[in-house]
Amino acid sequence: MADLGPTRFGKYLLLEKLAVGGMAQLYRAKITGIQGFEKLIAVKTILPHLANEKELLTSFIDEAKLAALLHHQNIVQIYDFGPMEDSYFIAMEYLFGKDLRHIFSKSQEKRKPISNELALYVISRICSGLDYAHNLKDYQGKSLNIIHRDISPQNIFVTYEGDVKIVDFGIAKAASQSTITQLGMIKGKISYMSPEQASGQPIDHRSDLFSTGILLYEMVTHKRMFTGADTMQILAKVSKAEFEPPEVARSGLPPMIYQVINRSLTKDRDQRYQSCGEMLADIEECMVALSLRPSARGLSQYMKDLFEEEIAAESRTMQDLPINDVTYPPAVEKEERLDREVQEKPDTLPKAKEQEVKKKRGVLYGVAAIVLITLIVVFAFWYKERPVTTPTKEAAVKSVQPAVPDPSVKTAPGKESPTVAKAKEKGPAPDAEAKALSDQAAGMMEKNPGEAKSLLLKAIQLDPASLQGHFQLGSVYMKLKDYPRAIEMFQKVGELDPKYAAAFFNLGYLYAIKKEYPKSEEMYDRVVILAPSYLDEALFNLGMVQEKQGKRKQSIENLERALSVNPNNEMAKKLLEKLKRKS
Repeated sequence: MADLGPTRFGKYLLLEKLAVGGMAQLYRAKITGIQGFEKLIAVKTILPHLANEKELLTSFIDEAKLAALLHHQNIVQIYDFGPMEDSYFIAMEYLFGKDLRHIFSKSQEKRKPISNELALYVISRICSGLDYAHNLKDYQGKSLNIIHRDISPQNIFVTYEGDVKIVDFGIAKAASQSTITQLGMIKGKISYMSPEQASGQPIDHRSDLFSTGILLYEMVTHKRMFTGADTMQILAKVSKAEFEPPEVARSGLPPMIYQVINRSLTKDRDQRYQSCGEMLADIEECMVALSLRPSARGLSQYMKDLFEEEIAAESRTMQDLPINDVTYPPAVEKEERLDREVQEKPDTLPKAKEQEVKKKRGVLYGVAAIVLITLIVVFAFWYKERPVTTPTKEAAVKSVQPAVPDPSVKTAPGKESPTVAKAKEKGPAPDAEAKALSDQAAGMMEKNPGEAKSLLLKAIQLDPASLQGHFQLGSVYMKLKDYPRAIEMFQKVGELDPKYAAAFFNLGYLYAIKKEYPKSEEMYDRVVILAPSYLDEALFNLGMVQEKQGKRKQSIENLERALSVNPNNEMAKKLLEKLKRKS
């Protein structure tokens, strides 16, 4: 495989060719930005001589459109797609690791077979990703009925850090797509097909389950499930589901593992697992019953032991990659040269060129100024004072600004907030796609809370540690009057960051609605301790729930504190006067 010198491809820099398939080629590439920003990615392009083949082009576009809908930690992430240089490309996350085909081969070579514990873990991650894909709906709530159709060792990737990713939805189909597989046309790798797929029958998501069962069989028995002298012989065996029982292929395994394998490999799909979620539940139950505690960390250690030499070689290759961009398109190179000349020798430029450059810069500066002003306005709106909320008037509730973490949380001098500390431990920022979904949901929370809820559920699935996602989802549940789930979301925010005052403020309100006044009092007490910018409101609400419990003295004290913080809090004034008259 010949290497390709670094070449500019639109906004991407192609570093080297990694592989060539039947219709596309894959490159290691990177995207660069201002201030030295760089990100390593993979770019897949249609082979040049096939760029005008309409059917293949349609297939490639279908792959990109379908893959772009999939946002799950166990499915390779698509970043970008579009036409470029008379062809089409897909930009996706670059993964450091090996597929199962290489893992099987290397484990035999080094005599380090994968353990039952790690095999179950890998399959559980595949089930998780497939269950998500199989159940994915479009934005109108209609099921897409996605089937991968090619679950095989080449399409299951394990990173050196222990992540498991399903790749290549290139022959997957959604029910809504216009392209239909011709009757009798067999796609996928024969040895990993379901009997119905090998026979050319119509298939559903249970076909992917059979293929997943084959992977589990081969990982725990360390043997191929379907073998034969030639392709037709293998195809005949697959069609009839004729294979050596796992109990014979490798005796001595725990009975529960045999049960999972046999149920997933039943020829009659009605007797097979009916969903990947169902298979995942049995695998998890099996791991618990066998006292197995597999983890990404354990899988990572296995990968690093198995591919020690390859990792070292890849590290050297990465160090040798070019740091700076080369080979710019002529138009870009011309503009950059002109811009350089203006900076270095403004007096030597022809007037026309100089005016052209200044004009371009003027437009850019104008756009930048507009963007900056817009950001300032949005920032000011987000950080404005919170509206007065009371636990006795539900209609008055407006969630504390959900778009950003509460800016008023106080942190002791010299100490970091738990959020910052956790972020430093984890390294990279939360998933960008999750952030994008949360931002999108923020714009529709008022008019379409149901749609916002769907987006936020996806966001927190992508980034389970997202403060923004959980807080927004709690706010949506409040609008939908689903108070138990709202409480659950705000409690999660409090667990992630014990200094997130806004979450406890809303919990206090929700418990007051449920007339659980002691819990409400506890939440408002926590807000008061954190002393946010809306402290007077927290003290007012605290005084109200204390009054509900007959704690008049404490109530009066907190109302007076509220007025000392904000003398213009009219509601606190009125309630205080009322309580003093009663006293």
